[in-house]
Amino acid sequence: MMLKYFYKRILQKLQLSREQLVQLRGRLTKQNICKGSFFQGEKMCPNTTALAIKEDDGNFLNAKEVKMLLKKYGITAGDLCSFYLLFDLPAMLSETLFEKLLGGIKAGGR
Repeated sequence: MMLKYFYKRILQKLQLSREQLVQLRGRLTKQNICKGSFFQGEKMCPNTTALAIKEDDGNFLNAKEVKMLLKKYGITAGDLCSFYLLFDLPAMLSETLFEKLLGGIKAGGR
């Protein structure tokens, strides 16, 4: 699945430790993940969640800060666009599809 490929690529660039990957896997739930980029209220997208874990649970102030930190780790706009096209757009169509996609990246993020 292409979605897993793009998510793994982003995670590799973040260079999360094994413990951080376990923590991320636990957070990839419907209650914690939003549809759309970066964050919405208390929820974060899968990429921002991984970044928050990498940055010791950083509380991000705005999307600009998130973009800057992602760039610091070599994550490009192309990486993000590819992921969001395969995750966010379909996830916005239905709740069932959102849960299925989330389960797919959770399994692929090992």
